[in-house]
Amino acid sequence: MGYDARAFKGPFEEGFFVRKLLIVFLAVVPALASAATPPEGAPLKVRRGFFTETDIGAFNTFGGDDAYSNLQVFLQLGVGYDITENIEIGLHVGIGANAANCHAGKDARTNVCNKSDNFTVTFVDLSFAYLFRVAERLYVAPKIVGGMTFLDPAPTANAAGNDVNLAPNAGLAVGVEYATNVDHFTVGLDVVLVRYIFLANISSHQYYLKVKYTF
Repeated sequence: MGYDARAFKGPFEEGFFVRKLLIVFLAVVPALASAATPPEGAPLKVRRGFFTETDIGAFNTFGGDDAYSNLQVFLQLGVGYDITENIEIGLHVGIGANAANCHAGKDARTNVCNKSDNFTVTFVDLSFAYLFRVAERLYVAPKIVGGMTFLDPAPTANAAGNDVNLAPNAGLAVGVEYATNVDHFTVGLDVVLVRYIFLANISSHQYYLKVKYTF
């Protein structure tokens, strides 16, 4: 019986590799699709626990001899913990700037501020928030804050004539949060955070977007 080369079926046959790749593709793709698809009836759970937070937005002050300051950038970083599904505590450090608003009175002859009308404001505050669920993964989050404020340079002086560089503050905020379907990440907006700086008698407002990462 003679050998017929035309009957040989091997790797050099035309279309051999194409057919093999097609077989592998058809076998692997359904497995990958199954692994990538979350099981039915098991929606992604909103994470609660320890989190970090980054906030960026705008800052200004009200009152003073110029009524209000120019809008400036506000940046805040924080850490916190969800005690329950609805109760949240945090520690935040925020920094902004008062621009062109005098809080120490102006010289009657020159109309120049008696202290600096441009100064940096740094907050180190504890916060307490309660999250009201209004829709799937969407929350309204009123918040109270309180802590210390660093002012540089001093915008005012106390009754003894000493510069006020350090003063307590307290404030209220209202915001919204949405727990995204990207696991760990929550985005939100604090519509307004009003802080009053005691001793310096300054009312400050912050408005910012926030991103939270919950571990």
